[in-house]
Amino acid sequence: MELKNKLEKNFLKFPFELFDAIFSQKSFIDIERLNVHDRESGLTFIKNYGYDVTDPKIAETVSAILSEAKTFIQSYLLEDPEGKSETLVIPPDILCNDDIVSLLIMASEKEKTLEQAWACAILRVAHTITHVENDLAKSFMPGIRNQIYKRFSAHLNGNSAGGYFLGTGDDAIRLKLFEIKNDKSRDSLILKLLHKKENVTADIFDRVGVRIVTYTKLDIILVLRYFATNHVISFANIKPSRTKNNVVNIPRFIEGVEELKSHDLSSWSQDDVAEFLERYLEIPPEEKEEITKRNIEETNLYSSTSYSSIQLTSRLLITMEDPINPAKPIYRFFFPFEVQILDEESFTESRSGRANHEEYKKNQTIAARKRVLTNVIRYMRQHPWETEVANEK
Repeated sequence: MELKNKLEKNFLKFPFELFDAIFSQKSFIDIERLNVHDRESGLTFIKNYGYDVTDPKIAETVSAILSEAKTFIQSYLLEDPEGKSETLVIPPDILCNDDIVSLLIMASEKEKTLEQAWACAILRVAHTITHVENDLAKSFMPGIRNQIYKRFSAHLNGNSAGGYFLGTGDDAIRLKLFEIKNDKSRDSLILKLLHKKENVTADIFDRVGVRIVTYTKLDIILVLRYFATNHVISFANIKPSRTKNNVVNIPRFIEGVEELKSHDLSSWSQDDVAEFLERYLEIPPEEKEEITKRNIEETNLYSSTSYSSIQLTSRLLITMEDPINPAKPIYRFFFPFEVQILDEESFTESRSGRANHEEYKKNQTIAARKRVLTNVIRYMRQHPWETEVANEK
């Protein structure tokens, strides 16, 4: 009897779903239930998570996060962007419940009920919001942006016609466009995190960035050369796995440069050299399609298949005083920023077809909705009558 009780305690009632969060490389928000079955364990769970809700001020903070999670779901996820299913409704008992421990217990129920599915959905978004709310960079973001953009603005020049040039003098590179990436809104950040596997803000690398549009593919090479020789970007701090290129053929270009050396260039003009090298920069269509497909699979499943660019992520060592108390020690930390470089042809392509930003946002929303509400959607399909009851309430 004693052995049976021990086996039941240790193994027969083991929370195997938690193995998913440890060994399957899934994000914690993708497991189907928690393991909180009474108020005491709920209070311990949320305290170890980082919030001691026995403190009234912290309890108020958690309540606000839950409220924001429900508002976010109502604003972005209830309606099916593809129009394939009915608009969902958060049950009133869930909508009005701001007790985190109660929701944790509800999300841990073994029986698959509508309330259990909705509790999990609310907690998935709330978990995401806590990472946005407690991101260290949030307090430093204005200073971070300023220090990163100064690296570029120091080398950017204009003319009376309103054009941009990178550098000065004979080596200046004429640019079609130079754009500073606007910081993501809070909701955009939450939406992006909800479809990222890791689901933490440390894995968002494009909160700060620039886009540079050149007139030709050869100018892309010249921009990269300028960045390297003038140390605009610290290539020592580039994140290799984030570097993507489906716009210029670097190996063939190097071959072209070698071949150029064998020619008598005494009668060649600068345009002749440019025309010769441009031919080597083209990526064959079938090869470009394969590269683009691989890039999307490795980085962003919701990107456009027609978007062509060089994309790289570097890190800048930020030096920052405490924004509240300048007398405190100076902080130093690395922060990532993204650089996109594309030619005029690729830029034009990016403004049409599936490269359209609205299509990108729609794909993000579809993915986030499926991830957050998958059990709710499945339950409602299996119990369609509950949809009518929920709508009547």
